[in-house]
Amino acid sequence: MKPELENSLVDLLDRLLNKGIILNADLIISVAGVPLIGINLKAALASIETMLDYGMMEAWDESTREWYEKELTNKRIPLMEGETIFQRTFGYIWYSQGIIQTWRPGLWYLTNKRLFLWREEMLFEIPLDRIGALMVKAETHFNVERDVLILKHGGEVVRIYVSDIMGFKGAIEEVTAKKPEKQVGKECTVLIA
Repeated sequence: MKPELENSLVDLLDRLLNKGIILNADLIISVAGVPLIGINLKAALASIETMLDYGMMEAWDESTREWYEKELTNKRIPLMEGETIFQRTFGYIWYSQGIIQTWRPGLWYLTNKRLFLWREEMLFEIPLDRIGALMVKAETHFNVERDVLILKHGGEVVRIYVSDIMGFKGAIEEVTAKKPEKQVGKECTVLIA
């Protein structure tokens, strides 16, 4: 008989990173009944996303975000003549090229002329008048569900993640001064191109 469910190393690793594992161990080494060395081991193994969900590594996450913000704002940002920054926020863009799929971090800038993601180089850039549609949609990436801002322009779709997704979407809509064409459910707004 062949088992119905075969677990592979990838499935095991996926489950381990998604759910996590905590190890608590106490070890006492003694000689002739006399305890000499005591070892107390506490370890957690999970993805950063899972650890943050459980309240672990929050100080590390905050210091990393502060470092990114400080480092990225000290770099010269390529602003156009007459360009004004309306909003700046740390966030990600979904990058998928062949077998490489990842969230690329950087600072999102919303100006009076364009929306762009900057991290020592331009990762993404679009003039405001080329934004065709915006909607917020729940998507699953790496077995983690999150609300993602879907930006459509031409035939392309761009996935954006920031901590305040609805506020970011509202700011883009306000700056582009486009009025919603119709409301689709509770989660998305389609804009006139």
